[in-house]
Amino acid sequence: MDARNLGGRVVARSTNAIAEGLVSFELVLYAAVGLLLGIAGVLILGGTVSGLARGIGNGHGSVDVAILVLDRVLLALIVGELLYTLRFVVRTHEIAVEPFLYIGIIAVVRRILIVTAQFERNPQTGRALTNTLLEFGLLGLLVPALAVAVFLVRRGRAPEVNYV
Repeated sequence: MDARNLGGRVVARSTNAIAEGLVSFELVLYAAVGLLLGIAGVLILGGTVSGLARGIGNGHGSVDVAILVLDRVLLALIVGELLYTLRFVVRTHEIAVEPFLYIGIIAVVRRILIVTAQFERNPQTGRALTNTLLEFGLLGLLVPALAVAVFLVRRGRAPEVNYV
């Protein structure tokens, strides 16, 4: 047996061991991120129930309470979509673009609702009004842009790929 062949086997074994170690580390990392996202989801839901009870108990307006609940529910949906995406990545070892686009749409809608609620509570003038309207405009452009991106990703996706 010559030295080149022996060296090739040692390199191949070392490469395989490193690859297996990295895959194991990746799975541990994904499991930790999934656990933290799950905890965040539970805390968001608990905070939503607490905020709802506090808002009703303190006599806050129904619109304020509804905005709080809607904001938190959309945040919980974002966390849920992140968990779904993480599950997909662990299962297929591929990063999917489509779930991130959905997360972007949910985040934009959430921000639109928050900015609208803040604007209704404290009407603005001057530079602050200009900044708010500019933010509304940019957010309004983001929704159709993300929707078109979802359409294009779905259209370009291979038919046998299943994201469920």
